[in-house]
Amino acid sequence: MTMSEGDGLNGPQRLASQAPAPRKKFAIPPVKNACLSWYVTTPDIALSAELDFPCITKDRECVYKPSRRGGPRIRKKSRPLSDYQDLAISLPTQQEEIPQDSLLIENYIDPGAGLKSLADTWRDSDAIYDNLFQDTLISVTPNVKIPMVRTYGGNDRAILNGYYIWIHPYFPILPPPETAPVPDEVVPLFENQRDKFEEPSSAISLAISAILALIPCPQDPDPLQPESIRWRRTYAQFLAKSALESIESEIERPESSVEPPKALDDSDEEVFREKFHSQVPLELESIIALDLLSVYEYAQRGNLKKMRARVGSALVAAMSLMLHTRSDVEDEYSEARRRAWWMTYICVCQGSIVSNTPPTFEVFASSFTAKYPTIKADPDAFPLFVQAQQAILAATQFVIEFNKARKEQSDMTRIFNRMRELERLLEPLIAKSESWVLNCPLTQPVDKRDARIKVHRYCAFFDLAVFSAKHCDLKSTTEKVEADSSEPMQLQSCCTTLTGTPSVHSSQSGGSVSPTLSSRSTPNADCCSLNFQPAPITPVQTFPFSTHHSSKICLRSALNIAQAFDSLPYPNPTGLLCDTPCYIGPTSTLITPRTMPSFACCAMQCSYALLMVKDRTESLYPPTNSEASPLVDNLRDRLQQGLISILVTLENYGTAFEALGGMRGNSNTNTLGIPNSES
Repeated sequence: MTMSEGDGLNGPQRLASQAPAPRKKFAIPPVKNACLSWYVTTPDIALSAELDFPCITKDRECVYKPSRRGGPRIRKKSRPLSDYQDLAISLPTQQEEIPQDSLLIENYIDPGAGLKSLADTWRDSDAIYDNLFQDTLISVTPNVKIPMVRTYGGNDRAILNGYYIWIHPYFPILPPPETAPVPDEVVPLFENQRDKFEEPSSAISLAISAILALIPCPQDPDPLQPESIRWRRTYAQFLAKSALESIESEIERPESSVEPPKALDDSDEEVFREKFHSQVPLELESIIALDLLSVYEYAQRGNLKKMRARVGSALVAAMSLMLHTRSDVEDEYSEARRRAWWMTYICVCQGSIVSNTPPTFEVFASSFTAKYPTIKADPDAFPLFVQAQQAILAATQFVIEFNKARKEQSDMTRIFNRMRELERLLEPLIAKSESWVLNCPLTQPVDKRDARIKVHRYCAFFDLAVFSAKHCDLKSTTEKVEADSSEPMQLQSCCTTLTGTPSVHSSQSGGSVSPTLSSRSTPNADCCSLNFQPAPITPVQTFPFSTHHSSKICLRSALNIAQAFDSLPYPNPTGLLCDTPCYIGPTSTLITPRTMPSFACCAMQCSYALLMVKDRTESLYPPTNSEASPLVDNLRDRLQQGLISILVTLENYGTAFEALGGMRGNSNTNTLGIPNSES
């Protein structure tokens, strides 16, 4: 009898009547044979779809709980090989293993024994960030081409070292260096890093820095780009203004703004700060700074009025300290006092020469008795340098007097006597300077030859204009001739001719020579005289030298000046022995610029004489003439080489000084066959 037959209850009724026993874990076996489709359906849906599930066929309650693994497993496709290769590339490189010694057998019982140790270099987040992003910034910066300027980080020692490299060979206003200069310690300052600027501490260091800032930076890949030149110009002008403000602040009295009467009662207070140079007293620093700023105003900014104003202030300060008088007291500052005075004297002379104006003081005054500075390599260099400045200044005064007498149509006898006197003075000085062999920038007899050209160029070339702009005492082609003035046109009308060759028997004073200029160039004189039309009763006044003789002197002086420019040394910022010329940086193709251009006017006088002789040669012996003698070819080559030397010199000056750079393109050199320096 079955259980259902014995008690009269079917299976479900009997189970319901029995007390439920406590269930054990897994009393009901987990569903193992459920279809995978069950994971995504519900029992109601399964019944309506009449699916064949075990719980339904066995008439059991569905106690299935959905799986937490997310549904039915879908077989994935195999990954292509290229994905694994890309993944391998993106993975970091294998970490560096720390080398370790082999372990002994008995040490293998230590915890972690035998495991490889990896270098843990990424503990700091700053190190991780720097490693990820710093290289990217560095690689982008060079392509931006940000303008940079030369600085020395406010370090007076580095600024002084830069002075001895770039300025001292041409403008020795400080005592000689105590030790050999070290390589230039340049700290580039980018235009977008103005907040990192460190201002020098004194007026003299600011003035020196202003000039050094004009020299291109060795790290600059494009130093001649307009943006780079503009940034150097702006920074140098800021330093120059700061130097003037520093000079004013040192002599300023605070009481003058608060209690002026008290300022008059108190004596001047001394300045207490560290000296820029160990052998230069503090009271000389402002004088030296003003002298440097006068050269800056002339060579960089082309402002002759400010040039003379700066050096005028320096002259007054120097004479107030009695630097111009002789002193028998010798101490550690004696050499500095002598150099400060005589370089101020030379700057005053330069101001009159380049502006073609009379000096502001008596140049040859007997009260100037100070001793000359000492240069051990050449003891006579400084006296010769001062004499050269005096000679060129005397020739400049002669030019001023000559132009004034010619304009006023006055008697020229005094002018001609002065011309003979200057020639007697210059000839022995040039002969003495040419006898020296030592190659020193100060001993180059450039100025005395320049003075000789000034004296003779009127009789040789009648002061014809060849430059498009006015330089020193040379006229420009754009100047208008006044109707009532006695200009070179009257000189030209005195005597002209079309043909002829120079006479070998021409006299040196007042003689007549055959013409050497064509009718195109006019004048070429069979006589060299002044004949003023408004005063017909005035007898003809003859120059003391013939055209032929004066032309030879101008030619010889100009060729020697061009050769002297070629022998001037170049700055060497590396301190290493190198072939001439030197370059700004190890990877730069820019030649180191000479600074403090005291001979810029000499270059223009030289080029004037060479251009006039070249024009005369081309007129009488055209290049198309196949019968030209070897002498003509030799002269033509020497003229060409001399003009190229002058153009190269001016271009070298123009690398640092913008105002002097304008001298390169102001002559009609292209029309005379001279290559353009900017091509």
